[in-house]
Amino acid sequence: MTADEFRQAIKLLRMSQAATARYLALSQRQIYRMVHGHAPVPAPVALLLRCMIVNKETPVVPPRVGKSY
Repeated sequence: MTADEFRQAIKLLRMSQAATARYLALSQRQIYRMVHGHAPVPAPVALLLRCMIVNKETPVVPPRVGKSY
């Protein structure tokens, strides 16, 4: 999955980069790097996102954990 395909996938799933990071249990920095093409999208992540889009699944994003300001 290319950076453009990854960006489009999270857009189709209506997730922000922060929500995508929480959903995939990755850092926001890692998501940023994948979105901008500085890091490859791991095959399992690409497969999961593609399956969710094809099956019209709605991601259940975990809530933020930590301090709220």
